[in-house]
Amino acid sequence: MVTATDTFRVDVAVRDGRIVAIGVDLPNADHEIDASGLQVLPGGIDVHTHLDIQLGDQVSADDFESGTAAAACGGITTICDYAWQQPGQRLHDAIETWKVKARGKAHVDYGFHVMLSEATPERIAEVPAIVADGYPSLKVFMINEFGIGDGGLLSVFEAGRAAGAVVNVHAENGDVLDHRARTLLATGKRDPRYFAESRPALAEAEATQRAGRYAEFTGAEVYIVHLSCADALEAARAARTRGARVSVETRPIYLVLSDERYAAGGLEAAKLAGAPPLRSAADQAALWEGLRTGEIQTIGSDNTSWTPQQKAVGMDDFTRIPYGVPGLETEMMVIYSEGVSKGRISVNTFVAAFSTNPARIFGLYPRKGTIAVGSDADFVLFDPRLSLTIDEARLHSRAGYDPFHGMTVTGVPVLTISRGEVIAREGQLLSEPGRGLHLTRHRQ
Repeated sequence: MVTATDTFRVDVAVRDGRIVAIGVDLPNADHEIDASGLQVLPGGIDVHTHLDIQLGDQVSADDFESGTAAAACGGITTICDYAWQQPGQRLHDAIETWKVKARGKAHVDYGFHVMLSEATPERIAEVPAIVADGYPSLKVFMINEFGIGDGGLLSVFEAGRAAGAVVNVHAENGDVLDHRARTLLATGKRDPRYFAESRPALAEAEATQRAGRYAEFTGAEVYIVHLSCADALEAARAARTRGARVSVETRPIYLVLSDERYAAGGLEAAKLAGAPPLRSAADQAALWEGLRTGEIQTIGSDNTSWTPQQKAVGMDDFTRIPYGVPGLETEMMVIYSEGVSKGRISVNTFVAAFSTNPARIFGLYPRKGTIAVGSDADFVLFDPRLSLTIDEARLHSRAGYDPFHGMTVTGVPVLTISRGEVIAREGQLLSEPGRGLHLTRHRQ
């Protein structure tokens, strides 16, 4: 058994979906699972997913059925998706819209963050009520496409602090991005190979620094989503040194893939177009070190699944590519292989980043995120010696591709258990849609 702090050999007893005893040589049970030779970890918690989302006339490939099927087969037992508030829409109505999307479909347990598209007095006034109802996390953008401006940012930060919510921040300087994109397009650089060049690390680092300063100014607790580069990590580190409450999430693609992948151009580059984009090998090394030292607290997929056909709309204009990359099914095995198996991080750090820390930050702990008496019986069993080659044709996402296709990994999830129920075995889904529970959360 592995937690964020300990590794020990024990038996665990489960009744009615909860852990009821932990010890050596517990009495026989009605049903037993022999995990000899395996590592039993708390189920993965991905607090950054986008399922059944619409951007313009494009609807993502994965809904809550296929997306959570992929999650279950990859060892993820809980997700937090983003309920996107549309202009003029009440925050409660945005949550209700996402409840309908998930109802009767989810294979794993799920909660919602609330993503704000405006920071009007009416929306800000709703924040205390939605936090009290169990949705204590908000999201804001610093890009112009979905942004609310610095004044709106400050208003949301203050409202979050007063209500006890954590504010998730997409930190990229929108003006820098827009200027760079216009410049590239004007000089004929329109192919997806230029996507990363259009979103420079400077834009992310500046926005992260500004978010940290605003957190310091307002006293808000801020969570920087999908941090991708060394300079942004340094900005978050500096903010914490000044006393700001800033935590950091990164993505598997930033830890394993580099911007060299964009050199292929065309559709292959478009399939890896996410915001922020892939960065340099030096940035990658800095992220691994940040994960090892605890300066990066969590890993989330930012799973947004578009098919190659949907990605292809940007072949002649990279700004039209719907950005986002699938990854719910492969994220844990890829980071276990590249991190734990290769000695970059300990298995305890792996558990902290994929389970315990997200549970603590977002109000799921100790029900989720650990192996303890009283906690939900959510487990993922890893075979640390098993190797396989990732085949996107065998995955459960409807995107039809995976960024890690063809990669051979060592350390593979072989059994996923959610609230005491085996829901996936050796990549095969065993559960039925709708068994996942809607979770409300209350931060301590």
